[in-house]
Amino acid sequence: MATKKKSPNSDPKENILVIAGEHSGDLLGADLLAELRNLEPEFSFYGVGGEGMIHQGLESMEELERLSVIGFSEAIQKYSFLRKLFYRVLEETKIRKPKLAILIDYPGFNLRLAKELKKIGIHSVFYVSPQIWAWKFKRIFFIKEHIALMLTLFKFEETIYLEYGVNAKFVGHPITKRIPEKLKKEPQITELLQKKESTFVVGLLPGSRKGEIRKLLKPILETALLLHQKFVEEKKKIIFLLPNINAKEEKYILEEIQKVKNSDPEIQIHYLWNASLRVMSESDLLLIASGTATLEGLYFETPMVILYKVSLFTYFLGSLLMRSKYIGLANILSSQEVARELTQNECRPEYIFAEAYQILTNKKLNQKIKLILHETKERELGTTNGSKKAAKEIQNLLRSHSNEPNHTVLPSSNP
Repeated sequence: MATKKKSPNSDPKENILVIAGEHSGDLLGADLLAELRNLEPEFSFYGVGGEGMIHQGLESMEELERLSVIGFSEAIQKYSFLRKLFYRVLEETKIRKPKLAILIDYPGFNLRLAKELKKIGIHSVFYVSPQIWAWKFKRIFFIKEHIALMLTLFKFEETIYLEYGVNAKFVGHPITKRIPEKLKKEPQITELLQKKESTFVVGLLPGSRKGEIRKLLKPILETALLLHQKFVEEKKKIIFLLPNINAKEEKYILEEIQKVKNSDPEIQIHYLWNASLRVMSESDLLLIASGTATLEGLYFETPMVILYKVSLFTYFLGSLLMRSKYIGLANILSSQEVARELTQNECRPEYIFAEAYQILTNKKLNQKIKLILHETKERELGTTNGSKKAAKEIQNLLRSHSNEPNHTVLPSSNP
């Protein structure tokens, strides 16, 4: 819920504009504002954010949920609202004259806002780089012109920006802090596993969205059956763990698991609610849907087979727009296919089985994969408190520009 608007002159503190357009940005923003309040207590914050940022003192001009856009059709429907909000923020900013703007992700809105802010002499910090390495690389030239400081979550992003003359700082990824905190809240599963040296544990993660689950669950479960049968022949033990966070798909998932168990009652597939991180930490291998979960798999340095299956139109459109040769973040960050990617027609049980069996049984390959994952994690995710480092970089920028006069620049092209 948006907070009640105050008169700009009622608060003697200097202002910083902060904009987040999604819940992921609100999480980042809340941690950042908490650190900034410690470093720069004389500042107050206004803009757009959710409950987390409001709790840290943000005066939000709009409810965060209203900014959420999923898909092209919804973007069209919300265009008028977002356009009005855009100019509301600008008008409020002309009155308040903030010392700085902190724009968190949400590039379609925030990059355009940065351009207008620069015209009235306000420097912008952009927190979370747009995925220019995946698509719209030409945005880097717009960023160089309109963004005073780019704060990146990955080390390789900083390298790209510095090569093009953008003022960028790598601050680290928030999962290095969030995963240990969240892991404490997930159920323990050690006793469930009864794991011995000869026991293999495979995590089955078909995704959290309905579309992913409906496309990937069956081939994943059929792969589990093939692995079970193979390991029975070799007199080895294998256990499968299937976590889920989508309550609406629970009935479907349980029905599909039961079908596999009916075909072979000896197979061990354990269904777990809200325990994906615990599964990743305990598994020897993950059969995992492409997405942010693969970054969590990288954090635990667990070997993966990454699966991606969408409609033909979506796949064709993506292939035209994507610059990266890889889909999974573990591969993008390591610059190699450390996790085998099986897409579209390759998402078949026989193909998944072949990759999974090799990773589980080839010790040299397994060790090589883990080494690359470890090196990638240490290099690209960072080990420090990213929010604290980001706040310090923002403080440095505030101090470096504290004596600069406001100025106006000529308009430039849209991002």
